[in-house]
Amino acid sequence: MAEASTVLPGVGGLWVKWQDPAVRGAVFKVCSCLCFSGINGFVRYFTLNAKETGLTPLPATELAFFETFFGLLFILPWILSTGKVAFKASNPHLYLARAFAASFGIILWFTALSKMPIVQVVAFKYTAPIFTILGAKIFLGEKCGWARAMAIGTALAGALMITAHELFEGSAHWTDIGLLILFPVGATACYSTSAILAKKQVKKDSPQTVCLYLFLLTLPILGFAASFQWVTPLAWQWPYLAIMGGLLATAYIFLQNAYVIADITFLIPMSFTRLIAGAVIGMVLFNEWPTIWTGIGSFFILLATISLCKNEVQHMKAKNDSPLPAAA
Repeated sequence: MAEASTVLPGVGGLWVKWQDPAVRGAVFKVCSCLCFSGINGFVRYFTLNAKETGLTPLPATELAFFETFFGLLFILPWILSTGKVAFKASNPHLYLARAFAASFGIILWFTALSKMPIVQVVAFKYTAPIFTILGAKIFLGEKCGWARAMAIGTALAGALMITAHELFEGSAHWTDIGLLILFPVGATACYSTSAILAKKQVKKDSPQTVCLYLFLLTLPILGFAASFQWVTPLAWQWPYLAIMGGLLATAYIFLQNAYVIADITFLIPMSFTRLIAGAVIGMVLFNEWPTIWTGIGSFFILLATISLCKNEVQHMKAKNDSPLPAAA
């Protein structure tokens, strides 16, 4: 029997490309972004949209709890497929730190979605590399450099364009804008911390182990936060909450596998899918049409992220290629 590559050359070419870790990592990252975008739509529907239509909205903390609860149920078969190995964690303190970072990130993110249009919230997600650079400057003493400084300034300018234009239009007060920005920006900082810790975890532990303890440790944290504003979901809401959990489980499976085979810096540009998907969901389902300032601001943030990633890759390559100093 002839091989598929000779009968169907296109299929053979795709299969060769699929063997490239960079291609698989990019595909996994894009798939995870689409799943997370679906979750954003559900959160927007259960919070801000429900309030606008006269329904009882579900608190952001409670949505985060149920999403994690159902997500754990859906992801358990994949986790347990490795047997007892999935329960062996190399660094428990690292897992606990990531659980707190992820929990606070989810709460802040869902709160932002309950108060702002989806595309605006997602646009702030791309300030994540900025927090990585600032953290390295503050805690590790790394030099910022002109390229990093330019990227930070460009991203901040974009963030101001997305929200501050309402100040000039007189439709919002500066204190309201400042408080709103804290939610997506704070969530992004927490997610950046969680991503860095996840990359460290998958170097020693399997993706199943990383996902298992993330769900197990974040569930009680989110449950405690949800208990302060508990609203019992209606019967028709339970299936949608379960779908959110399914999307979360699928997103993390794709994401953890992407972290295993590709670098975070390489994967960052793939997350632009969330901005496009967020804009489509907002326009189609909630009639949220992005303003010109949202488009311009998002462009500035994306430009800063791309240039920063490109600069970091070149910097690391030059560092690795530099000759070692001669021995004394």
